[in-house]
Amino acid sequence: MIEKVDILHYTTSIEMVLKELREEKGISQGRPKGLSQSDVNIEFAQKYKVTLNMGRMESNPNFGMIKLLLLCDYFEISITDFFERVLSKEKKEIVEFLRTKKTKKRQKQKKDK
Repeated sequence: MIEKVDILHYTTSIEMVLKELREEKGISQGRPKGLSQSDVNIEFAQKYKVTLNMGRMESNPNFGMIKLLLLCDYFEISITDFFERVLSKEKKEIVEFLRTKKTKKRQKQKKDK
């Protein structure tokens, strides 16, 4: 049986891979900081005539196969390579990513007060 922590780790791995792919695509286009989520949304809509909210896709990676296929095409990666990258994430790396994300969220909340 899959535990909640396993689901969290898989969804976090997908989030990590999507962010990496967005950064890599931007760098390959000559943008040292990678593509913003907004850049991806615009390019995706122009290329596929489909609305995408990359911020939501990254923060809550719970989407259908059609969007996954389109994302893989957009990032020029096969489905197999996508999932190999997801599965290659080590538990330690995932935990650190979650810790950093939580810290950033707390800092933003303090700043907004």
